[in-house]
Formats: sequence, C-alpha cells, structure tokens
Amino acid sequence: MKKKGIGIISLILIIIIAIVAGIKIKQNHDENAVQEIQPVKVSSKTVPTFFFHGWGSSWHAEDTMAQAIKRAGATNTIVRVNVNKKGHARLIGKIKKNAKNPLVEVNFSDNKLTNSQYNGQYANAYDSTGARYVKNAIDLVRNKYHYSKINIVAHSMGNLEVASYIKLNAGKKNFPQIDHLVAMAGHYDRIIGICGWGGISLNAAANDPRIKATAAITMYDMPHVGAWGYFDKGTADERYQNKKQIAEQRTKEYGAGKFAKAGGCFEYPAR
Repeated sequence: MKKKGIGIISLILIIIIAIVAGIKIKQNHDENAVQEIQPVKVSSKTVPTFFFHGWGSSWHAEDTMAQAIKRAGATNTIVRVNVNKKGHARLIGKIKKNAKNPLVEVNFSDNKLTNSQYNGQYANAYDSTGARYVKNAIDLVRNKYHYSKINIVAHSMGNLEVASYIKLNAGKKNFPQIDHLVAMAGHYDRIIGICGWGGISLNAAANDPRIKATAAITMYDMPHVGAWGYFDKGTADERYQNKKQIAEQRTKEYGAGKFAKAGGCFEYPAR
C-alpha cells in the first residue's frame, strides 16, 4: 500500500511538472484517460503556477513539490505570497524578467477559516472568506507582473476556496485565464471530512470541458476497507460491529432529523 501511495504521488508530481513546463497532455475524451504526453512550444511569456494548501496547513506543504519541479528544470523561480487574517497579501521574493514558469507558494494565516462569519454553515466560509484570500493572492502577483494566464494546484480545502473564487469571479473584468487546474483530494460537493474524495474530483473534471487536466489522490480504497478494515487489520467481528454501529447511527440521525459528525470532521469555531 505504501509503494502504491508513493507511485500515485509521483504520478501527480509528473503531471504538475508537465503543466508547469508547458507540456500538452493529450486526452482520450471517449475514455477520459491520459494516453500520452507530447511536448509543445512554450510561449516566451511564461505562465505562473499558484499553489494553495489545505486545512490547517501552510506553504511548507507546497514546498516539496515546488523544489522538485525546480530540480526537474521546469522553473527557475519560486516566490511566496502570505495572506494574513485580514486578507492582506504580501509578496516574498521577486520574479525577474527572465523567470521561467514561476511558482507561487500561497500561505494563508487563517488556514482553518476561523476568521469567517459563516453563521453555522461552514461551506459559506469558502465564499465569504476563502475565495477572497485566493483572489487577493492571485491579484497581487498579476497586478505587479501583468500575467493574463495562470495555472493552479490546490489540495483539499484549497480546492474549495479556489472553486468559490472561480464561481464568484469568472466572467468579471480582468479575471485570468486558467490554463490548467490540478486538484488533489478536491471535494467539490462541499463534503467536510477526511481528505481523499478523489473520485469526486475526477468526476467534476470529466464533466467540465474547461478543465484541461486534473489529478487526484485518494488515501484509501474504501470498498477494500469495508471488506477488510483499514490496513487489513480488522477482524471479522470488528468489521461486523463497525457496520452495526454505523447502521444504528443512521437510524438515530434519521429520527433526530440531523446528522452527527464522524471521523475527519472538525469542530466549528465558537461564534
């Protein structure tokens, strides 16, 4: 399982490097499968790639990928944008005139969206606050260096913030052209819980012709987990008791008319 996880992560990194370097990913639209990667001529005016981290994380989670891309020769520039809890964006580093496919590591101080007034509906925080953080980070770099096109790489909650940014700003004046969007563990139907809803990310991408390429990582094979338990360690009795508990919980929730939170969910901050 460990080797399989490393292989998936390596594949995602290869796709990101291909996107940053300006390599075209050819798709078979009948099967929604990646067939081959073909190099194309890269424009003299390169495209910056923005990285957005997930819940409770920071730019450090993005740096391993960014440094690997730099070592692969796809970029020669890595800068960082810090966005504080008031939404103010500050650029750390400089993109020189000869920069090749610069990478922008975005860091949110409010990395759990605790600074948002969402009235008990956490999904509203992506629209009221998360989208504004994304916009401010992108606008800072675009206004300074006049990029008309961008790429985006996002993980987990970062995908929801990016999705809200696109929803609220697409079609407006000066909205950038998003050449490529790489979504890792993107739960676009507003699921709040453990990262790993990779199938949802892929389904969303398959049905949206605007997305040129996407990648997703899922931490668990859920049908296998249901049959054998996490890491194949669950006994038959433990698996039976777990299913029994879930069934009882569903009955209780149906009767109460509301749902209880399960593993992977976090507490709403006090209002």
